[in-house]
Amino acid sequence: MNIKKVKAHKVFNMHFPELDEIIINHVDYDDLVANPVFKKGWLSITSLVYHKPSDDIYVGTSSLCGEILWKLNRTSGEITSCGYEKICDKYDAKFHRALEIDGDSIYGGIALFHDVDKQFEAKGGRIIRYDINAESFEILGIPMDRIYIQAFAHDPARGKLYGYGAVPEVFWEFDLEKKKIDFMAYIGSGIEFAGAHNPCLDRDGNVWFTYGITRAFAYETGPDAIRILKYNPANKSIKFFKHGFPAYGGPGKGRPDNMLLGPDGLIYVGTTDGVLARLDPDTGDVEDLGSPIGRPRLAGFAFHPVSGLLYGISGEGDGAVELFCYDTCKKQLIWREPVADTDGECPVRIHHMIFTPDGTIYAGENDNGTRSSHIWEIKV
Repeated sequence: MNIKKVKAHKVFNMHFPELDEIIINHVDYDDLVANPVFKKGWLSITSLVYHKPSDDIYVGTSSLCGEILWKLNRTSGEITSCGYEKICDKYDAKFHRALEIDGDSIYGGIALFHDVDKQFEAKGGRIIRYDINAESFEILGIPMDRIYIQAFAHDPARGKLYGYGAVPEVFWEFDLEKKKIDFMAYIGSGIEFAGAHNPCLDRDGNVWFTYGITRAFAYETGPDAIRILKYNPANKSIKFFKHGFPAYGGPGKGRPDNMLLGPDGLIYVGTTDGVLARLDPDTGDVEDLGSPIGRPRLAGFAFHPVSGLLYGISGEGDGAVELFCYDTCKKQLIWREPVADTDGECPVRIHHMIFTPDGTIYAGENDNGTRSSHIWEIKV
């Protein structure tokens, strides 16, 4: 076995056996927040960052009660809230893929759970800065009124955040010093989600993302509707490419589940249909690397800090989630194994994954239909 240890760190350990059957697709936002059990106990792990000086993991979550930033002490295993619930707006629901660390500061962007009937009450997604040493929050601003933040990438050289708001789907550039947006573009057709799970910067500071076409005079947008875009912050221009990522005919249409700059300067992409690909930032060309385990979802992968091999977690459903190891130079899958602890408990899907310098994997589980989601520690 290549996996040496699997441990589930549990923010909460609450079970909701009726969630999938009674709640999902049957109730709305007001019903959920009115239920004190779900409001407190149901959460998903959506983003993770590592703080080297303290050796702690900071955890972004989705929650109905504002407890959306946590700290995992790697030595003791203790998980504590960073206290965002003390300053949150009642519609602040999660740090989706908008959590970035820069030294002793964490930048976060707020995503939503509520529906459009709350648009005149809900003010929009905040950008916050959390000072790790002072344990304090600063609200930097709301990029766009009433629109919330799905994801962003941090550019420390320029002092910018490049983000993705929904709904509607918009791409923007936020200046951290001026505390306002410098650029905005619509990227969605309004027919389907088109934005990637996260934007990605290349070595030259360009931002790669996706957009969606409407395809006028047709009843469907088609299998190639989700396409690649490149934003150049130097001249504030967008290049819209006519192609996207491999889809294999899946329902995700090649929509990126994760985008990550590799050590070779290429951008590695996992799609919601479980396909691995890589993009050449010099040309915009895409190379199909196949589907590592042949199952949907590939939101969590990272390069090992020592070996440089790509590790990823794919699959969706109880018992269907696997960790794999892939050699990007040889374009070869080395191994794959199921993720489960000694009691047989396993994640239903992974939303984000990081390595710590010692080669330990931390993976965030999300949207478990029967219990609170967990932080999964994996040693290989």
